[in-house]
Amino acid sequence: MLKGSSLALMLLSSVALASQPAAAADVEMVMTNQIAPNHWAAKLMDEYAATLEEKSGGRINVEVYHSSSLFKDSEALASIGTGTVHMVWPVSVQLEAIAPDYGVVNLPFAITDALMTKEGAAQELSDTLSEMVAGRGLRVMGLMRAGDLVFLFPDSFVESEEALNGAKIRVTGGKVLQDLMKNYGASPVTMPATEMAAGLMQGAIDGIFTSYGGWEMVGVSGAQKATLVPGLSLVTYTVVADDAWLKGLPDDLRTIVEDTTAELLATQWQRGIEGDNEKRDLMVSQGGELMVVEDEAVLARFHEQAKAAQASFVDAHPDAYKTFQDFLAKYQD
Repeated sequence: MLKGSSLALMLLSSVALASQPAAAADVEMVMTNQIAPNHWAAKLMDEYAATLEEKSGGRINVEVYHSSSLFKDSEALASIGTGTVHMVWPVSVQLEAIAPDYGVVNLPFAITDALMTKEGAAQELSDTLSEMVAGRGLRVMGLMRAGDLVFLFPDSFVESEEALNGAKIRVTGGKVLQDLMKNYGASPVTMPATEMAAGLMQGAIDGIFTSYGGWEMVGVSGAQKATLVPGLSLVTYTVVADDAWLKGLPDDLRTIVEDTTAELLATQWQRGIEGDNEKRDLMVSQGGELMVVEDEAVLARFHEQAKAAQASFVDAHPDAYKTFQDFLAKYQD
């Protein structure tokens, strides 16, 4: 049995050890986004951060900031390289402001599920896109599927491209989508997703070009009618990292970040398809109505009008467009 003095010393030692701070992580990693914590992409970011911490045994401490609490995505992209942000997952149209060539991934009727699920296609496209932004200190680690974009109106479907003539249509941003709407005779209005419902109610916009997730934000009471033009626009997120920060990590930690990101991207596209379908079905179950444009003549006119927007991009960025066309030729059937 321990004597009183010995027991007291042991207790004091235990208290002293318990009061010492935990060992600091080897690496601090900051991730940020401008979406709400309950959005699927925000939840996926939290899951990714937890996986990095677990795999590294706590040597990577990841801080995730949602809802623009640190930066909006455009601000986060501009801050990469300063040490304040190490990774961000913006909507891909945001990258056009940094590297206009990046617009190839936003061209109409370009990115499809069939293409992106071909073996090797997603990685090759990521490498190509990463070269476009490398001079800005960014590394594109991959694309994530956000969803098919649909036209939302309060009480009418888009029966043809003529229905868009003269309408004020909300878009996520980027010159490619703006040019596309202009070539359909519409006036594009760049507006955050959080402002769509109010914009529609107040008359600032007549309709919205957004995902099924965006439809949920607006609600069927705000926009009951949704129209899908198959293949017109599949919106993506881009996983962007600070290239210098990543290269400066210890080899084992850099491998953990790269491998964990690759594992995430390998499964996300199919998860994105399933999640998109679930969100579509949810909105229909709540009273929303969805029309899919199937008439071949109408689809042909949507394609034809979209070519004008594509031609504008080709004229401005011929080398990027050729590289992209070579990629498509390699992987498309």
